[in-house]
Amino acid sequence: MMSREEPTMTSYLVMLQTNSNQPFIFSSPRLREQIGASFEITLLSHWVKKEAKEILDTDDLPPFFWVSNSSGKVIVRFRKADGDPENLARQFIRKVTLRALTDAPGLDVTGVFIETSSRSVDPADLERLDREFSEYSLNRRPAAARFPQFPFLERGSESALPASASLGDLEFSQESLQPNYFDESSPLSLPSRVKRAFASRSRQRQVDDVKERLTKQGKALKQEPEFDPTKLAAAFQDGEESEDAKNMLSSVGVVHIDGNGVGAIMRDLGSAHNRAQETGVCVSADEVHTDSDDALQTFIMVVNKRLDQAVKDAIALSWYDVQKLTPDTVVPIVPVLVGGDDVTVYTDGRYAIPFSEAYIRHYEELTEKDELLKQLAVVAGAKKAGPLTASAGAAIVGRNFPFHIAYDLAEELVSRGKELGKYPGTVPCSTINFHVLRDATVLYPDDTLDEYKGRTQRPFLIGHYAPERIGDATTTSSEEAPTAELQPLPSWERILRAVAAFDGKKPDDPTQTTGDPFPRARANRIVKLLAEGDAEKAATEWDDALQNAPSAGLLAKQLKLLPPHSSSSDEAHESLKQIKWLLDLIDLSENLPDRYLALWIGGNADGDGSPETADGSTKGGAK
Repeated sequence: MMSREEPTMTSYLVMLQTNSNQPFIFSSPRLREQIGASFEITLLSHWVKKEAKEILDTDDLPPFFWVSNSSGKVIVRFRKADGDPENLARQFIRKVTLRALTDAPGLDVTGVFIETSSRSVDPADLERLDREFSEYSLNRRPAAARFPQFPFLERGSESALPASASLGDLEFSQESLQPNYFDESSPLSLPSRVKRAFASRSRQRQVDDVKERLTKQGKALKQEPEFDPTKLAAAFQDGEESEDAKNMLSSVGVVHIDGNGVGAIMRDLGSAHNRAQETGVCVSADEVHTDSDDALQTFIMVVNKRLDQAVKDAIALSWYDVQKLTPDTVVPIVPVLVGGDDVTVYTDGRYAIPFSEAYIRHYEELTEKDELLKQLAVVAGAKKAGPLTASAGAAIVGRNFPFHIAYDLAEELVSRGKELGKYPGTVPCSTINFHVLRDATVLYPDDTLDEYKGRTQRPFLIGHYAPERIGDATTTSSEEAPTAELQPLPSWERILRAVAAFDGKKPDDPTQTTGDPFPRARANRIVKLLAEGDAEKAATEWDDALQNAPSAGLLAKQLKLLPPHSSSSDEAHESLKQIKWLLDLIDLSENLPDRYLALWIGGNADGDGSPETADGSTKGGAK
């Protein structure tokens, strides 16, 4: 074995990463530009591959080259056998960042490198590379500083950056990319022009990828999605150039989803690798075409690949589930950010919550089926091997509401969900959180959500680990058959059954009505009393409903299966435990399609039936 000191073992690790992805995407309020921006971020891996082949003068990159390859972040390695590794690293960073400047103006790509003397990839070297990147990033000028800001320059109509000539006049020569007709007329900045030019290509790739993933699982979308980004923009926003704006949405759902504990896995890849080895999980270099002699390098690439696959498969399957709900209507689903375990999707407001729930359900199922990811759940905080979890936030806003504010709200919803899902001393759990925005004057998401404290039970614990956190619950298989065998109830189904009872439908079969919905005026009155801080009057109003409203008893029965998150003294009264669900039930009732309840609970609607998996596992991940 060669010693670590031998000069022939000198190598350089290079990290390239896109920075400030959210500001890059949301710097423009226009959907077309956000679609294009999301595509530009994914180009980093393509640039790395192309420039590396040119520098190394090869058609096939050596197996040791790739160390990590995920969305917006790449780590590669140059060895002394290839030439002067330091010079190669410098050339490489210069070429890739120059490519980003020309092909995706405004996108911030940073590159750093370190020298190593290890034969194989070492966790300590990766940590040192991360520190180098963090230190360098602190002193870099922002990407916007590249553009001159002289007062005599006209500003772009969509940003504070200066307007540029059209792409045709600039002879923009990106491969397979032609300037769009809407590029010519308005004063736009160069980043905006390029984003718009990329929009069609980005949307085409989104849809093609979803179709391909569904085909592999024997599924297909029931309707053809809209490909034209201009028409999509017209559905979500006013002021868009479109001949066909008849499909304007009444509300818009901005869904943000973030995996729980994935950051912990990536920060401590050495421990994650040890966990995989200790549990006998085998990973093959053939799966990722990397160095078969470097176990850690192979492990990192396989984790990258499988996490990416789980996330994108979950998006595709959730897209499919939403389309099942609309046999005659195409629901617009637009992923605008898919990076690692980070997902942001725009959709019709009525389908934001179903998409969020479906994604978490599929993400848990997919990661539990993968033997490697299943073991890494322990590194992410689980007590034993099992599914990885995620937190979803859905901001439901009015059409034409600023996307960046809605995104900030969705992100805060996720943050609050994570606080509950990863509560100290408990098993990590998936969560779903949502907010129906009725006030268009929102400036600070924190303040907006704080106003609802004390009158809602959001966020909700759902999925595989929820029964352990909130207690298991059972019900008979039918209201008409009280002697039937008791069945376990997934946490999400408990909530949907309460929604059904609130709407005057049978909790175990929402296709059947009871004829007695809970009086909406009374529900709003109770919620108003809670908002005013008069819990005693609210409880009295609820007790009166139990005595006089025919539907209140059935609703109360379902609410008893829904324990509050808190065990504080102010919730000791049984009435308060129940009435703090009323605002949630009002919002869910108004923002869930009827067909969703039927498909989820009873599988009585046309289509594929309930969201049970093919192997018979219980909905929502509960066992």
